[in-house]
Amino acid sequence: MDIDYIKRRLLVKYSPFGSIIANTCFISDKSIETAATDGDNIYYNPEFLKNLTADEQIFVFAHELGHIGYNHIERCKDKDPEIWNMAADGVLNANLKKDGLPLIKGAIDIPYAGNYDVEELYQKLLQEKKEQKENTSNQTDNQEQSNNQNNSETKSNSTGQSKVQKEINKVGHDTHELWSKAYDKNSQNNEPMNDSLSKQKKEIINKLTELGEREGYQQNRIEYKKRLEELRESLVNESHGYGNKTNSDKITISDIGIANPLLDWRKLLKEAIKYDVDWSYQNASIEDGVLTAHLEELPNPETEILLDTSGSINKTLLRNFLRECKNILSVSKVKVGCFDTKFYGFSEIKNITDIDNLSFSGGGGTNFEVAINAFSKRVENKVIFTDGAASMPNTPMDAIWVVFGNRIINPAGGRVIYINNEQLDRLINDSNTRKR
Repeated sequence: MDIDYIKRRLLVKYSPFGSIIANTCFISDKSIETAATDGDNIYYNPEFLKNLTADEQIFVFAHELGHIGYNHIERCKDKDPEIWNMAADGVLNANLKKDGLPLIKGAIDIPYAGNYDVEELYQKLLQEKKEQKENTSNQTDNQEQSNNQNNSETKSNSTGQSKVQKEINKVGHDTHELWSKAYDKNSQNNEPMNDSLSKQKKEIINKLTELGEREGYQQNRIEYKKRLEELRESLVNESHGYGNKTNSDKITISDIGIANPLLDWRKLLKEAIKYDVDWSYQNASIEDGVLTAHLEELPNPETEILLDTSGSINKTLLRNFLRECKNILSVSKVKVGCFDTKFYGFSEIKNITDIDNLSFSGGGGTNFEVAINAFSKRVENKVIFTDGAASMPNTPMDAIWVVFGNRIINPAGGRVIYINNEQLDRLINDSNTRKR
């Protein structure tokens, strides 16, 4: 288990916790059943964590960081510890789940908890516990009638025990046994919990606590989304940064395989039904009064395909461009070429082996004007595979632009087809993708 890798992922996903992560020791301790914090350090059992996925490990540490960042141990003062622990875990887990992290087995799961700060949920659960106690003491012999008073989050279920109360009785995935020890230690020394923490750590904890869990996690989501957009733009700018540079890097793609077509190429391509030969009466002859047709070759539609091999295209994307080229080959004659700021020429494709054996050049900037000028004037079908990360050409071109990703393009002519994120995910993890 790579703790440094986990820290890096936590820093990316939860940048407001940066000072906490930098000033927190992650301590391996097999005496801890799962994971825990004393408000300063995080302790974990490596045997427990090694059976989790990478995302589940991130969940565990993000959960403990949440306890530290929002000062849950100090704020537990004068509260029912059982209810407070439940509220703290419920709020953290609901927010981590909303952030896309998977809850691990045994984790407290109160879906609506993300709408509350811990104090708010604590009061709600405390009232629920009080009502449950009153209901239990006032139960009559008609238990069935009492148990039918179910209603939403806080009413009793058929066992006479609320859903929330059942969650309270559950043991969460982490242990809070260090909380009482840490609190008792500081109480004996007559000092606040945070006095022993570094200045940077105290500052961020005070800031997060004042903000509250609900607002804090919501703001982080907004900032995280913004950072992703900025990263995406920086990658595009990096690609543009190649400018007019033509790298001419040699690119070899292995294990291309085949995949179910993403598009109905037979409908998309003009005259795409493939007939190599036909019986024609155009030049028929008459012998002994009998009209005899001659077997003639008919024109076979041709498709020229250009693949974007600029710096923003990785091998995974290029590999999937080529899988679609194989699908086009089943309905049309095909020539395949590539470009960045330079067109590197077409290769005639006769079978899928020719595609497997193709090599490419690229790695520079992106110039779509160069691309559209590379097409033959009279070819029936023109297809461009790209991520769209460049300025569109001014020259109109009747081409099919297949854009992998969310970038919206507006070329001067032709048709644009977007391969969305769901399809892209399927491309990367496609169970239907098979080796040739």
